[in-house]
Amino acid sequence: MLEIHLFVNPLGMQCYHCEQDVLRIDRDLQATKLNYQFVPLITMQTIEDTLTRYQLDCRQRQRVSHLLYQVSLDYKAALFQGGKRGRRYLLYLQGELIKHQRPYSLALIKEVAAKAGLDLEMFLADRESPLAKQAFSADQKMANELGVTQTASAVVFDTSGPDYGILIPDFDYASLCEFLDNGTLKAIDSPQDLAATFGNNRRRFKIITASND
Repeated sequence: MLEIHLFVNPLGMQCYHCEQDVLRIDRDLQATKLNYQFVPLITMQTIEDTLTRYQLDCRQRQRVSHLLYQVSLDYKAALFQGGKRGRRYLLYLQGELIKHQRPYSLALIKEVAAKAGLDLEMFLADRESPLAKQAFSADQKMANELGVTQTASAVVFDTSGPDYGILIPDFDYASLCEFLDNGTLKAIDSPQDLAATFGNNRRRFKIITASND
């Protein structure tokens, strides 16, 4: 089984396309099971990239930072009701914010939550909860442990292989297919329990950066 952890800017167009590529991979890999997670990564670079993407003045930095954080908390809250529902929520929300350029609002997140099949009362409570904030913090720690500094990067493991994974910057459908076709993944991947590995067992993992040459 392949495990893909895609680190994303929830307001980034490139990351939105990367997520679509993961869904395409999930549909196309007939003989290989796929487990995937979209992991929000909020850094100064993420904020700067968002300012540039939406042509915003640098004085909007704090507002953008807060928006990225709240969208990430919303996503983590949606995930509490199941991985599929959570990912649906994120993709639907991104579609409205990025593709249709609708402003972020409470009315919008309620609309998207209903479309994703979430229990609205539970979702609204969870998005403000300490548990959602802890889950977000765990994501940032995960990125730090794995050495991920840029969004649109994916860490890929093959659970049938040795105990280390690959880091693919600028992840897309073609980059993963290249590794699958040449057998590189079979020679280099896999976590035992990813969550337990961060920090305590970090030495068990070797992150190999894919070359873009």
